[in-house]
Amino acid sequence: MGDKSRPISIFHPRINKPRFYPLLRIFTEIILLRYRLTMRGRLRIGRGFICNQRLRISGPGKVVIGDWVNAWAHQEPTMLITADKEAKIIIGNNVRLNGPTLIASRQIEIGDLCILGSAVVFDTDFHSVHKDRSTNRDAPVRKSPIKIGKNVWLAGQCAVLPGVHIGDDSVVGFRAVVTKDVPAGVIVAGNPARVVREISEESRHS
Repeated sequence: MGDKSRPISIFHPRINKPRFYPLLRIFTEIILLRYRLTMRGRLRIGRGFICNQRLRISGPGKVVIGDWVNAWAHQEPTMLITADKEAKIIIGNNVRLNGPTLIASRQIEIGDLCILGSAVVFDTDFHSVHKDRSTNRDAPVRKSPIKIGKNVWLAGQCAVLPGVHIGDDSVVGFRAVVTKDVPAGVIVAGNPARVVREISEESRHS
């Protein structure tokens, strides 16, 4: 019997490393070169990272990417943006980034084994919702860290708003808008997102 907890990644060497993997690594390093030069110590990338030309990394903060992350986007670009010098984007191991946009003013943390489609994850409202926002440039703007647990799937065009914590093994449905915490092992959908069903222990580990 195989190890069912072992990550599934087409680029993981213990599972299925294609013959053209060395070329993918060279292609990835060419793309990353400008980010390494411009971001210097603010960008840290683990082993086995794969991306294509649709990767965008910008901003004054830090971006930390774990081992065996696949950022080979197809339609939408993968965008990792920090909006403040103290901001951080932390991505775990064996994560698939298929065109999400992550914008951090404080911190966005993505757990191991997650799959992110063309989701939008941002930990700030960008603009104040205070009544004097049009006349007061110092009107308060909400900024609150986001934490995505392990083995979470964010489906295409969903949105995760500031301060949200999503528990392990959960799924966020297509175009869902997550405004509050999501427990572990559930599927949420809708706007605002709500739990539509629980994921059984058997299916979570099968």
